[in-house]
Amino acid sequence: MKKYLLTILVSLSMLIIQVGTVAAAPVASGTVMLVSVDHGLKGPIFTFTVSGHFSKKQLKGNVHVQGGSDYGLHCAQQDDTRVTCTTSDKVSGVNVSVTFGGSTFWTYVPGAPTPFCYDVYDWDFGALPYPTSWVNYGTNCQKKPAHSGDIITWYNPGWGATFTYEFLSESPACVILPLSNQLGDAYYYPNC
Repeated sequence: MKKYLLTILVSLSMLIIQVGTVAAAPVASGTVMLVSVDHGLKGPIFTFTVSGHFSKKQLKGNVHVQGGSDYGLHCAQQDDTRVTCTTSDKVSGVNVSVTFGGSTFWTYVPGAPTPFCYDVYDWDFGALPYPTSWVNYGTNCQKKPAHSGDIITWYNPGWGATFTYEFLSESPACVILPLSNQLGDAYYYPNC
């Protein structure tokens, strides 16, 4: 009799757990599958494939950082089969659980993209008054790739002052001063 009663209680418990789980997570009007997690310049981007239409209310979710905080998930339905979501840039390089459309996914969010770093060249300070070569005084790192003609303001530790530098695909040929070394993509002191 005890075995029979125990079997009934276990069966009922499992049924209640299943019903409770379904009631706790209402499903949106379609299915959801997480297909990619990327890190853009402004923060993480989650891409889901979906079927069905999601209302504005259903286009919300949350991200929980493993052992940490919760963040809102801001989503937009791009077309009938794709929804993209963003969250805080603080969610980078960590494991998370993402809840969207009645489903929860566990994934790793990559860190912010590596910045683009370029050498900064100026005249050889030690060869004054007639510099003869370009010298690498450091690097400048930025979030976006540099393009020919871009200008930066940069502190040159060798000269002990701040100057403007221009991004060029090769070192400029100076008419006044014969700078001997020809280099590639970098920022250069433009007045030569």
